[in-house]
Parts: sequence; structure tokens; C-alpha cells
Amino acid sequence: MSLHRMIYYSRQTPAVTQDLDAQVRKIIQVSIANNRADDITGLLLTVQGFFVQALEGSPKAVQTAYGRILNDTRHIDAAVISAGAAERRLFSDWNMCARAIAPSDKAILDVIDKKGPFDPRLLSQESALRLLTTVAGIQRRTALSALAG
Repeated sequence: MSLHRMIYYSRQTPAVTQDLDAQVRKIIQVSIANNRADDITGLLLTVQGFFVQALEGSPKAVQTAYGRILNDTRHIDAAVISAGAAERRLFSDWNMCARAIAPSDKAILDVIDKKGPFDPRLLSQESALRLLTTVAGIQRRTALSALAG
């Protein structure tokens, strides 16, 4: 099986932004079940009214998952940042993980804020991947410290 990775962004609808935590929990519940069945891994990031997400799996499974996302009324103005073959999974810890960029993620926010309001249309493949892998690293460390505590 060839491995495929897609990174896309979308805008959150007003209903999502009003109750972001609850809406993201619903997205994750359904996505974990679907993604386990389809052998997809990934990370969903919420930042300043946008979703940025990486999906990894077979090309067909990733396209099918993206099709579901395009039909999900919580996402609007979706666009693919990059899609193509990948050497290895970068988000293999999760069938789907969600993380919001929070005030405690000061270093990431400082970089984003220096460049002005967050605009995912300006993300290159490299910068989107760097953002998502940085957030994945924070998520892994947070999970490990919770286990150790």
C-alpha cells in the first residue's frame, strides 16, 4: 500500500465557533471510528476560526475522508494545501487527534501573531507540515506528562 498525506484547511462555521469544544468532540468521535476502519491517521488543529488538518493513509481512503469533510456543514471554504505520497506517517499516534492552539502554546502563538492574523491560505506545504508536527509534539508531551503525573 502506498502512503498518501493530505493537508487542507477550512473555515469553521459560526455554529462551530460558538461551541468549539463540543463540536470538535463530535468531529473526533465520528472521525476516530471512520479512520480506524480506513487505516487513516491524522491531526486536526483549530486556530483562530480555521481548521488545519493532516490525513494519512491510502490515497483512496484519504480522498474518501476528505469527501466526507467537504460534505460536513461545520467546514466551509475548504482547500487542499498539499497532497501526495509520503515516506512515513507523521501522526501515527492517532486515528484522529484534535488540538486547539491555546494561550499556553505561547511560542506558536508568538510566531503566528508576528505575521499578522492567521491566514491558512498563506501556508506552504512546508510551513503547514511544520505547524502540524510542532503541535503533534506538544500533544505527545502533554499526554506523556499526564501519564507521569
